[in-house]
Amino acid sequence: MSVLLALLFLGIAVAIGYWLEKRRAGVPREEVLEAKFPYGEGAFFVHPGHAWVKVVEPNLVTVGVDEFTRSVFGSVEELALPEPGVLIRQGGKGWRLKRGERRLDQTAPITGRVVEVNRDLVQNPRLLAEKGAQSNWMLKIRPVSAKSHLKNLLHGNVLSRWNQSVKEQLVATLTTAEFPVLQEGGEIKSDLGDGLTPQQWKKVSREFFD
Repeated sequence: MSVLLALLFLGIAVAIGYWLEKRRAGVPREEVLEAKFPYGEGAFFVHPGHAWVKVVEPNLVTVGVDEFTRSVFGSVEELALPEPGVLIRQGGKGWRLKRGERRLDQTAPITGRVVEVNRDLVQNPRLLAEKGAQSNWMLKIRPVSAKSHLKNLLHGNVLSRWNQSVKEQLVATLTTAEFPVLQEGGEIKSDLGDGLTPQQWKKVSREFFD
C-alpha cells in the first residue's frame, strides 16, 4: 500500500515534469547543458522503501534511513553495510538493520558504487536515533546515471504529501495498539518500534517495507 501511494505521487510528479520539459523546448543548448544535472548540493530525496538520498555533488551522494524507519524499527543494535567498492542497485538490497530477533533488509535508494562507509554508525548504531539523523549518513555513493535514478524518488511537495499519507496509514495499521502511535504535535513517536510486539512489527514490515 505504501508503495502504491508512492507510485501515485510519482505519477503526478512525472506529469508535471513532462509539462515542464515541453515548456523548455527551444531553450538555447548552452542553457540546457547547464541544467543537465538540475539538483544542487543538499537536494533531498526518499525512496518508497524509506531510505533517503542527499546530493553532495552531481557525482556523489549520501544515503541513509528515513525518520519513519528509525521510528517504527526501534533502537538499532547492529548495522550491516556494504563495503567500499560494492555496487548497489536501486530497488535491490542496500543494508540490514538488526534488533534482537528483528531484521530489516532495506532497499537501496539509488544505483552506484560505495566509496565510503560511516564507521561511527557501524560501531554505534544507536546514533541513528539522534535528532538531525539526516546527517547520520550510512554510505557515500558514486551514483550511476544519478539524474535518471533521482527521478524515481520522492522529492519536495510530493514527498511531504506522501509522508503524511504514510503516517495516516501507520495509524490505521496499528489501530489495536495499546499505546499511542503519534506523540504531541501529531508526529510518529520516535521510539515507537521499541514498544511493538513481534506480531505488530511483522504487520508493519509487511505493510511498509515488503
